[in-house]
Amino acid sequence: MKEARFPFSCPICGRKTEYLLIELKEGAVLTCPFCKLSLTLHGHMLEDVQKEIKKLKANVTRKNSSKERM
Repeated sequence: MKEARFPFSCPICGRKTEYLLIELKEGAVLTCPFCKLSLTLHGHMLEDVQKEIKKLKANVTRKNSSKERM
């Protein structure tokens, strides 16, 4: 099975990089492959990422449950 990924936009250059969901935890160091910015995931940024992950998981769950009804 394919590992779940989350697109994360660099706050400096705006380009998206996909990270494995298991990598996106408090204290994770993310490095933009384009502009080479390194940042540590914590505080409000971590909260925003966690909210978006919950939304993605909810959408996947809804899609799967609607397929089962068919």
